[in-house]
Amino acid sequence: MPIYEFECEECGARFEQLLDADAARPACAECGSERTKRLYSAQAASPRLVKSTGEARRQEGRNAELKMRTKAQFKERRRAQREARTKASGPGE
Repeated sequence: MPIYEFECEECGARFEQLLDADAARPACAECGSERTKRLYSAQAASPRLVKSTGEARRQEGRNAELKMRTKAQFKERRRAQREARTKASGPGE
């Protein structure tokens, strides 16, 4: 039996109810109104998306390595550009 989320059209209260899929809409938990509508809720996160502590630590290590490698490549490109500008301007300028 799934848990459904409802919103009251009278008072705007939101509540959850454990119901069969084909059951009638429940009355509002706050005001008792029969004018409720079922809301679509987000699904729970996939277990594969939630990382263990060890996996999170390994991912942080990979991210740090990628950052260092990218930074080194950027510095190398800047150095090469400076050298190219120095050669292009020629001696005596």
